[in-house]
Amino acid sequence: GGFGGFFVNTAGGEALHAEGRAWVSGEMSVAVLTIRGGADLAEPFETRDGRLPPGSVVVIDEARPGSLKLSDTAYDTRVAGVISGAGGVQPGIALRQEGRLDRGQPVALSGRVYVRADAAHGAIRAGDRLTTSPTPGHAMRVSDPARAPGAVLGKAMTPLEEGRGLVLVLVSLQ
Repeated sequence: GGFGGFFVNTAGGEALHAEGRAWVSGEMSVAVLTIRGGADLAEPFETRDGRLPPGSVVVIDEARPGSLKLSDTAYDTRVAGVISGAGGVQPGIALRQEGRLDRGQPVALSGRVYVRADAAHGAIRAGDRLTTSPTPGHAMRVSDPARAPGAVLGKAMTPLEEGRGLVLVLVSLQ
């Protein structure tokens, strides 16, 4: 019914500052949580393709339940997310259940992440919806709205006029 530790800074600064890792084995409650180490919410998934380059688009692997594989089809409704870590942007929140769902690469399911993109199917502009591309592991601009339902990865936040490159995307699977 009491406290194991109670910290108050009446001068207005930090009440507690820890460097390194902190471990809480029970529940933790905060009024505001600021994540400063990354920009997406990711969860580890195993892939049939081994280690994939960060920024790769992945889809649900129907042959291996619970696993993902590199995308290779346009407008794939099995789209699951993007391998986190491209462009130096790491996950801000990493979900996992130790001993059960904790192996594989971090896949961004929401938030901002860089994705490998191919503009061969149309230049990508900020605000464009992105989907899977026939170029393995790449996204492309949605140019056929009739094929987009269920196949949208998110919205482009940066452009790609031509060729292949990294595009910042706001992941929002639809």
